[in-house]
Amino acid sequence: MQKIIGFAAAACLAGTVAYAPAVSAAAFTMKISHSAAPGDPRDQGAHTVADLLNQSKTCDIKVQVYPSDQLGGSETIWEQVQLGGVEVMIAPAANLVPYEPLMGLLDLPYFWPSEPEQLLQVYQSDAMKKLLKLPEAHGFVVPGIWHTGYKNWTSNKALRKPEDFKGLIVRVMPSKVLHKQNELLGMQNVSMNFGDTYSALQSGTIGGQDNPIPLIYNMKFYEVQKYITMTNHGTLDQVFAISKVFWDKLSPECHDEIQHAVTEGGKVTYAANQKLIAENRAKIEDSGTTTIVDLTPEEKSAIKDVLQPSAKEYYVELVGPKGGELVAEFEAQFKKMGLN
Repeated sequence: MQKIIGFAAAACLAGTVAYAPAVSAAAFTMKISHSAAPGDPRDQGAHTVADLLNQSKTCDIKVQVYPSDQLGGSETIWEQVQLGGVEVMIAPAANLVPYEPLMGLLDLPYFWPSEPEQLLQVYQSDAMKKLLKLPEAHGFVVPGIWHTGYKNWTSNKALRKPEDFKGLIVRVMPSKVLHKQNELLGMQNVSMNFGDTYSALQSGTIGGQDNPIPLIYNMKFYEVQKYITMTNHGTLDQVFAISKVFWDKLSPECHDEIQHAVTEGGKVTYAANQKLIAENRAKIEDSGTTTIVDLTPEEKSAIKDVLQPSAKEYYVELVGPKGGELVAEFEAQFKKMGLN
């Protein structure tokens, strides 16, 4: 757009008449991809971003949302985002770990506040801003992280004790911390695109997976699993990852508009997710296909003891001193908030 204006001005100064081509489309197109089904809290947040930016008076941009991995699997699309072929991917932070291993901190089990309001407060901290800045060196701008719930295990048996997990074959995201988490409990890991999980559970190729209740419901995993064990062992929070190639083409005004839209999208996602937890749990229970297992504090503590501090120690060993510094910064933030 700047080049067209510059050319027109130059032509007028030269005494010639310049005809700028009619603009019938937005200067920029932004495709937002995610893996969740239409109507999922993540999808609602994405549409909030799209609606706000499509109405912008200062950022000439057209935004479209593509749910259910329509543009490619969640584990294969990242190169397209990195190169600018797809402008935005909303996905669990674990998907950025192959590019930036320090992001594995977000996958630590039983590390983050167990109350969502406290977790959101941590997400506004300087420590989190520092962490989310790291993927930029690898081609991803992350203006925000959205809370989409705490993960629980689905399987064909109840998982009340650490030994109940042993031998279970499970789908895992591309994060070494998550691989280690599962190995500590004796599980076997299988990597696959999220969209393939239902059929793999149905066929018995895998015997379990972990996600928040709303996603378990929306993806219908409860139809092909006999149990959901409420471990609440980690977060499945989403990074709003923008291609830096695309980002660098935009004006500071557009950057501000996108930041605002991402913040508002995160609020919508959070509210929708919190509302759906109880509703979706009731629907799952009413279906009669799945038993929901609520762990006692002692049972949850026994599982936590296996995972912590071993997973945290593994993370620091894996990523080095910078990882230790990040852990210390977040633990200082937890202490400041009066958390254990």
